[in-house]
Amino acid sequence: MPDGTPLLSVQNLKTYFYTFDGVAPSVDDVSFELRRGETLCIVGESGSGKSVTALSIMGLLPSPPGKVLDGSIRLQGANLLEYSEAQMSDVRGNRISMIFQEPMTSLNPLFKVGDQISESFIRHKKIGKKEAWEASVEMLNKVQIPSPARRAREYPHQMSGGMRQRVMIAMALACDPEILIADEPTTALDVTIQAQVLDLMRELKANFDAAVMLITHDLGVVAQMASWVVVMYAGKVVETGSVLDIFEDPKHPYTEALLQSIPRMGRRKADRRVRLQEIQGMVPNLYGLPRGCSFYNRCAKAMASCKETPVNLTDLGKERQVRCLLYG
Repeated sequence: MPDGTPLLSVQNLKTYFYTFDGVAPSVDDVSFELRRGETLCIVGESGSGKSVTALSIMGLLPSPPGKVLDGSIRLQGANLLEYSEAQMSDVRGNRISMIFQEPMTSLNPLFKVGDQISESFIRHKKIGKKEAWEASVEMLNKVQIPSPARRAREYPHQMSGGMRQRVMIAMALACDPEILIADEPTTALDVTIQAQVLDLMRELKANFDAAVMLITHDLGVVAQMASWVVVMYAGKVVETGSVLDIFEDPKHPYTEALLQSIPRMGRRKADRRVRLQEIQGMVPNLYGLPRGCSFYNRCAKAMASCKETPVNLTDLGKERQVRCLLYG
């Protein structure tokens, strides 16, 4: 990554869930850094640990059963894992904000959207209700919601999915956070609205000079938004690199498989269409991971040693890392 002190540094993070079925290592020894002005994309299938990583950073893990066992999450040098709940409350929505995956379940259906945005201004900026309301209307205008003064008086159910997502972005950016975490912000939106939301995030990131951590399984979104990419599988980081390196020269077989599964319009072979490639099998059960590579059963390049040999991240130089015995 570029030179400079990171805004956010996650090192050797381990977040496990203790359930009646056993212990699930949802995030296992995850490390990455995020610098001002960057967009870091965390990529992987459902169940790979992306959202749990974000919740660990925000201090929003359900506990029990979730628990951060080890590692550090440093915001400009200060370890957030050592913060009290009161201190984390000052950080959330102020220095680090998060856009959740489904706005309809994140917005309170009993309150007008203007009141919900105002809460951030009152809590963190220590201003009065009237001033906070005016600031909320201005935020709705910044996220390009038409007739913001009228919309501020509406309830979440009166808005479309795209409008609700814009309200979530307005709430997240209300206090000019240093870091914006977006967890699958366009999953439930149609293609046209998705493009509008991504354009809006790019524009607002530039205007607010924030760093963005974008969680997604959509590699099309990664190609549009990312500076750096972290690929996760079964709770572990399997590859890291710049967006150009990941797309032009993927190293891990899982990354290759993800890229091969992207639909491409008009792709043909001779006189027939090429069948969309898929990754066979499923993400493994976290309660019974193998000693070796977790991707072993789905990997076209697997060797006998992959099943039992523990695999560490290998530094390939130029800020590239891969967790694979082909490079270890």
